Amino acid sequence: MKTLKFKTKWFPALMNLIGLGIAFSIFLILLSQVWWDYRYDRFPGSKDVYVVEMPSFHDGLYRKVSYRPVIQMVADCSPDIALVCDYYEERNADFSYIRLKGPEGEFEEIKGIDYANTETSLLDVFNVTLLTGRREDFTKKGDVLISESTAKRFFPDKDPMGEPIQYLSFNGIEEGRIVGIYKDRKANESLINGFLIHEGEDDLTFPNHNPHVGYIKLNPGADLAAVREAVGKIELGGSIKDLRITQIHDTWFEKDLDHWGVKVGGNKRLCLILTAIAVLFLCIAGFNYINFEMASMPFRIKDINTRKVFGASRKSLILKQLARSSILVGCAFLIGVLAMRTIGGTSWGSFLSWNLSAEKNIPVICIGAAAAVVLALVAGIVPALYSTSFQPALVLKGTFATSVKGGGLRTVTVLLQFVLSFLFFISAMVLQRQTSYMVNNRDLGFDYDRVLKVESNEFSSIGEVAARIRDIPGVEDVAIGASPIKEGFGSMSEIMDADKVTKYSFYYIQPEYPSFFHFELVDGRLPVPGEVDVALVNESFVESAPSFGPGKTINSLGDKKYTVIGILKNFHARSLENDYSPLVYFVGGMRGAYSNSFMIRIEPLADAAEILQKARSIYSEMKDIPEEEIEAGFLTQDIKKLYEHEIRQTRLIQLSSVLSLIITLIGILGVVWLDTRFMRKEIAIRKVNGATKREILKQVGWKYLIIATVGFIIAAPIAYAIGNRWLQQFAFRINIPAWLFVVAFVVIILITMVTVILQAWQAASANPVEAIKNE
Repeated sequence: MKTLKFKTKWFPALMNLIGLGIAFSIFLILLSQVWWDYRYDRFPGSKDVYVVEMPSFHDGLYRKVSYRPVIQMVADCSPDIALVCDYYEERNADFSYIRLKGPEGEFEEIKGIDYANTETSLLDVFNVTLLTGRREDFTKKGDVLISESTAKRFFPDKDPMGEPIQYLSFNGIEEGRIVGIYKDRKANESLINGFLIHEGEDDLTFPNHNPHVGYIKLNPGADLAAVREAVGKIELGGSIKDLRITQIHDTWFEKDLDHWGVKVGGNKRLCLILTAIAVLFLCIAGFNYINFEMASMPFRIKDINTRKVFGASRKSLILKQLARSSILVGCAFLIGVLAMRTIGGTSWGSFLSWNLSAEKNIPVICIGAAAAVVLALVAGIVPALYSTSFQPALVLKGTFATSVKGGGLRTVTVLLQFVLSFLFFISAMVLQRQTSYMVNNRDLGFDYDRVLKVESNEFSSIGEVAARIRDIPGVEDVAIGASPIKEGFGSMSEIMDADKVTKYSFYYIQPEYPSFFHFELVDGRLPVPGEVDVALVNESFVESAPSFGPGKTINSLGDKKYTVIGILKNFHARSLENDYSPLVYFVGGMRGAYSNSFMIRIEPLADAAEILQKARSIYSEMKDIPEEEIEAGFLTQDIKKLYEHEIRQTRLIQLSSVLSLIITLIGILGVVWLDTRFMRKEIAIRKVNGATKREILKQVGWKYLIIATVGFIIAAPIAYAIGNRWLQQFAFRINIPAWLFVVAFVVIILITMVTVILQAWQAASANPVEAIKNE
């Protein structure tokens, strides 16, 4: 009997600690990502900082790219604009934009750095703190500020002030000097931690092709509507008009902000999903806690009410139970903080953008601590109030355990856990199917089977390189040019057809490129070897500009004319999230096979790794490029890069669904374990009267089968609505099949019934004499 009391006291606590620990781990990890997005570009004074945006090449979209003359016009358009700065950056630049003096006094190229061209007013717009140097020193072309971390990285043993640097500008290699060190900015800000180079009077004339981002700072109490109206009236060169301004933090979540078709910024919908998941995990764990407490109530309620008989007040009994729940929840919260820090150093941390270290997430940990207090109070007060609400005489007679009221709340909380588990499980399956459909879709409209890509950062004439690679054993074919799979739109232009403007992407290719990928023709022909000054267009282009079919000419940049010789069937050059868009291939545009990449198709049984190594060696040797600077791999890797966001999101939801199911099973395990403990006398009497183990198992299992089925009926339509809403963002998407719901139901029911039956079997196998005697 003592052993039973010991188990019923510590088993629920242990199960609760595990479930709550998992829940707080997920809560803190997911909330750290949400906090990263929510705090993006929220520096002191940021509420008055806005970004100048211009209409994109694609209708209905805007971009954070402007020109210095336009930014200057913005500065003069309204008296409510206090400051304006322009800013052009390169993050983690692979090219050698910066050169520093080495030990021998010679300038050496450095890569993998962040740098930006800007002007003095940036310091005031972004409230930059100078640790060394003065604002007055950063006023002319070539003046350089470096961040604190950059100074420690490149000048660990000396003072960088006054040190010369060389930098690549639009005018070529120029020289500057370091005039100050600024305090590092947070990682979730638009301003880099690297080299800030004063650009002087560069690019103040128009036209030019050098893009900048324009930031403005409004006066306190400015009339925002009037400023927006004034900015919207600005026009330059006929094509630059309809400008707008957006608060700097809001640009992080803008859906209509385009960066040449590349996904940029945060996803507000994902933030809401992650927040909901984080809160739901705590809810599931809270339900677990209440379940355990209510299920173990028959073993503790007599002790509680005996204390009431001997004079203990209800208030003191409630406070004692709240203290117990607070200690347990507090320990689980500490487990969550430790797990967050541990996971941050593993591959699981790659699901998120943010650093998971505790010191970087103090606000998140504070929110988690507040949630722990609320959870301890809410989850603790329900069983505390319930257990002290009975008349001592009723409880001491032993009628509580079998009362309807004693089991009703447990049934409701288990039902809610099943509903949430089904929601997670079905949602994860929908996300997995859509992501798998996009990543593994074999019909992209061209042949990329057995295709390797070799690419460097240096453009040059690589015709001779391609010829040598074609002679490698196992190589079937070689084509000069970049991957047809593009994250962005590439180079953009427009054409007029019957008063309708068609905006299109264009690329320069060699004649063998279309045949290499086996593009399918709708009309016309493909170019023959050596043919130049011809063009191929896709179906989407002709649908938008029907006059430009085979035989018509299209002007490229520089007004060079290309004759259209064929129409390609639409193929997926970008993510399946996007619909087909107009595309033009100009053939022969790269004189002398001037490029930085080529495609290799290998024979079916060829050794891809060996071919890639040989190709890199040839490329490195002939073009004098270090092998480590040459990227090589299967073209399918480009497809996966298109869906990095969806893959991370899917894995995150999958992990959440598995963990939610584990927490639910922990709760069911504990409830069944405790149920069978206080049902042991009933089970023993049934066995004495001839009941078989099968009948006993059926009695216990049927209850949880009904609860799980009701949970599925509630969750299924909600999960369908959520999944269907999420799929609407994709131009090419799956349909949600009925069998997916069947699989979810069968999997969770099987896992649940195995858990229930194993526990019930143990109770049914016990000696009935011992059960009756202990009772």
